[in-house]
This record gives sequence, structure tokens and C-alpha cells, in this order.
Amino acid sequence: MRYAKNVGIPNFALFFLLFAAAWVDGEALAQQRPQIAKERLILAVNEGGASNTDASEILLRYEDLGRVIEKALRSPVSIVAVRERKVLEDGIKRGAYALVLTRPVDLPAEAVRDYRYQPVVSAKEASQTIFIVRKDSPLRSLADVKGKNIVTPDLHSAMWRVANAMLRDTNIDLSQEKVRAMRDQAAIGWSMENGFFDVGVVNSISPVGRTWEKKGGRVLARSPEFPNMPLIASPRLSKAQVAAVRAALIALDSTQGGPAILKKAGVSGFKDTPSKEYVDLLAWLGDAGTGVAQK
Repeated sequence: MRYAKNVGIPNFALFFLLFAAAWVDGEALAQQRPQIAKERLILAVNEGGASNTDASEILLRYEDLGRVIEKALRSPVSIVAVRERKVLEDGIKRGAYALVLTRPVDLPAEAVRDYRYQPVVSAKEASQTIFIVRKDSPLRSLADVKGKNIVTPDLHSAMWRVANAMLRDTNIDLSQEKVRAMRDQAAIGWSMENGFFDVGVVNSISPVGRTWEKKGGRVLARSPEFPNMPLIASPRLSKAQVAAVRAALIALDSTQGGPAILKKAGVSGFKDTPSKEYVDLLAWLGDAGTGVAQK
């Protein structure tokens, strides 16, 4: 109080000045404090049996795409390569992933239908399951597959389920046929080229599927088109966040540097894909995914 009297400042004025100084110092300190870190979101990537890439290659292939998603969400994103179908399925059920990008379409379709995941985008180029035969094969239609030696991707995989549904619609029970399952589609192509099987099942967008006819082989039948490389989002992401990611990815092919990011990820662009496409696919597949033992 003596200090206030000596400088000629009333007590109430001194109190106000001290309060203002403390408030300013408090604001400065608050700005200097580190911000609370935002939640790190997990983007799970699965390329299915069409790819032989290891985890490090997956991370490099999708790192730029991950940055686009990260910017749209304004939250850090970590990419995790999940090659095992069962691990991916369990992670989806547990809600372990904020986002899932995968070639096999049945798991994201089930996530949308059963676990409230939200469709974000899928690749512009649709995917099909195709039955392939050698050029000199006597087979001319799916009906001719009955009783033949068939090689397919993993039992109960998305392509296996589609092939099963296609044969079911042709009155052929795949569980009663001579089937050998291989994880690697390149191995399926090599086995077909060398005459170890009568019929092979591959993805139309796999290296084998893209080049089979160019190399002189024939495509015996094609499935309906279904979403390729769908990206789905956990229900814990808001609709606004999903919309932001969707807009950013769809715009990539027309933004500076976007085409290079898409090419690195192996797609030409992305499009909006409504939930109905996934639900309709599962309705067509029905129970075509159970009850078959590997032979």
C-alpha cells in the first residue's frame, strides 16, 4: 500500500493493474502449453490374394494417400498392413480401425451392413470375378465346369464366395466339385498356363486377370461388377469427417499431384459408392461362403 501511495496510484487502480497483468500472463502461458494430442487413427489396408506385397511395400504404396486422408480429417493417421483375412475381420468387429481400405469386398460390405461402418469411396474401375481357361479348352460355359478340376483363391475369400454364387446360379454345387484353393493369384495363373487345372478363378483387375486374354487364354464367365478397393469408415467418425475424406479422394484426379498419388496406390480415381451396393452384393452371395472343405 505504501508503494501505491508513493507513486500516486489509488489502491483500487493498483489492484486492477495487477489483475490485468496476471490475466495477460495467464493467456501467454496457455498459448505456450502444448495442445492435447489428437487421437491417432488407424487405416487398415488389405490387398487380398491379388498381391504379394509385404507390409513395408504396403506402407510405401499408400503413404501419400494416407496423408491426403490425414489432411482431410485433421488428425494423424497410421497405416497398418493387415494381410490375414481373419485378423481384418476380427479388427472390424472390435472397431479397431477408423478406416479400412481393402480389395476383398465382402468384409467391408458386412462391416457396412452389420457394424455400422460408413462407405466412403471405392475405385472408379469396378472389379469382377472371372473364370479362366486355356485357349484350347473344350469348355464353353459355366455349365461345362461341372466335374472339372477347379483352382480358386482361398476358401471363403471374397472371390471364392462370388465364384460359388455364380456356380450356384448355374445349378452347380461347388462343395461337390474337385476344388483346390491357392492364396496367390499368380500361382493360379501359372498353374492354369501349365495345364494343372481345367478352370481357374481370379480377379479381373489382378495381373493375371488383366493379361490372361492378351496372352491367348479365354475368359469363360464374368461375375457382375462390384466395388473395387472400397474405403469404409468406423461409426465413430462423424458424417462430416467422412464427407471431408470422400471429397478429398474424389477430387484427387483433378488436383495437382493427385494423379501421381492415385497411380502409386494402383487406382485411376475414386467414386462415391452407396451402402445399397454392398447390401445387394451380400444378398446375392447369400450363404455362399460356408461348408466347403478344401480338397
